[in-house]
Amino acid sequence: MDAGGLDDLERWAAEARAREAAEARVRERWLRTQAEEGGRLASVLAGLAEQQADVVVTLAGGRSAPGRITGVGADFVALRGPAGRMTLIALGAVAWVRKAPESGPARGGGRPGPAMGPDDRGFDEDDVPPGAALADVLAQAVAERPLVAVFADGTSLTGELRAAGLDLLVLEPAGAPPDLAYVRLGSIYEISFLDSG
Repeated sequence: MDAGGLDDLERWAAEARAREAAEARVRERWLRTQAEEGGRLASVLAGLAEQQADVVVTLAGGRSAPGRITGVGADFVALRGPAGRMTLIALGAVAWVRKAPESGPARGGGRPGPAMGPDDRGFDEDDVPPGAALADVLAQAVAERPLVAVFADGTSLTGELRAAGLDLLVLEPAGAPPDLAYVRLGSIYEISFLDSG
C-alpha cells in the first residue's frame, strides 16, 4: 500500500471514530432527556391519577395527605381524601408521593369515597382542567364561596374563600368581628375544601 492509500485509510478511520463519538453523545443526550421528561413529578402524578391509585402525599414540612389523585394542574395536584374532601396541594410543596398500602376490612381502611358529582356542594375535580394553574382554579371556586382550610408557611387558617387573584387569596375567617385575611398564593402549600366531603 502506498503512502497516499495509508493516509486515506487513517483519515477514514479518524472520521469514523469522530462520527461514532458524535452519535454516542447524541444517544446519551437523547436518553438523558427521555429520563428527565419521564421523571417529571406531574407526569408521575398524572399516571397515578389514571390508575385511580390511592396514594399518600407527604409535604416538605412532614404533613401527609392520603387520598386519590383526581387532577393534576400546572402547579398543583388535586386529591380526594378518604372522607371525600377535596384538597389542592402545591407541587412545590410535595416532598414525596407513594401508593397507599392496601387496606382491607380487618385494618378498618378502605378506598376513598366516590367522586362528587357537579350537583354536590363544594369543589369538584371537574373544575381542574389539565394544565390549569392553582390561581385559576381558586378564582373559579370563589363563586361558590366554599369553606376552606389553608395551610401556608407552617400555620393554618379556616374561612370562606372570598377572592383569588394572580398571587393573592382572600379569606373571611369565622369569628367576630368579621375581618378579611390576605394570603400570598406562593406561600400556600395545601388548601382543603371543607364542605366537599
